[in-house]
Amino acid sequence: MNSDNQKIIFLDRDGTIIFEPGDFQVDSIAKVQLVPEVISSLSRLIDHGYILVMVTNQDGLGSNSFPETQFTEAHEYVLELFRSQGIEFKDIFICPHFETDNCDCRKPATGLITEFLVQNNIDPQRSYVIGDRDTDMEFSKRLKLQGIKIDPYAKQPWSSIVDEILSVDRKAKVVRQTNETEISVEVNLAVSAPVSISTGMVFLIICLNNWRNTPIPQSSLNVMAIWVSMNIIPLKMWPYLLGKHLVWH
Repeated sequence: MNSDNQKIIFLDRDGTIIFEPGDFQVDSIAKVQLVPEVISSLSRLIDHGYILVMVTNQDGLGSNSFPETQFTEAHEYVLELFRSQGIEFKDIFICPHFETDNCDCRKPATGLITEFLVQNNIDPQRSYVIGDRDTDMEFSKRLKLQGIKIDPYAKQPWSSIVDEILSVDRKAKVVRQTNETEISVEVNLAVSAPVSISTGMVFLIICLNNWRNTPIPQSSLNVMAIWVSMNIIPLKMWPYLLGKHLVWH
């Protein structure tokens, strides 16, 4: 078993990396047509440490209407196209059943990849299911992974998906909470906007000299009341603050 957290992309085939023909069977090389930008996009994912796994339903594979020899010829042609560009699939899972067969391996069922899930430690925050059907999105829910639905006919369908995935790798958020405060720091290296820092409140400097002899201005009390109403200053701190000289910055 691989103990390292792996970033896995579970990919559908027909309608996702190649176009799906009208008869729903890619049973000849002549029917193979790559979805635009899929080669460069999968290469980017691999360069960023993602592992590709193909999971595809092929209705009636091996039947008289869909001979395995015809499927294999076209399928191997597709895989060789990707290999020639340095794109390899770690595993390929194919369900040959019809929906009416009620098998446990046809998507959205997850039986096809049960052993893979046992043998590999998947990073759930950085792994995805990409496909063109609702069954792919249901498959992602059952795996408890984020699903991304692709429209192969959309403009630049693959580059936008990869940009979305890689932007997550360039974001981080840390939250620290105490009884009085909550500090949240979020970094997003995927955008070029100027740095923005917001504290949500004005800082106070409490003077230690003569702090009990100077009255607090009414304007200061008004602002403090607003802070208390927003739960920025807990009520238990009122006696402490009212007895001190506050300098506003």
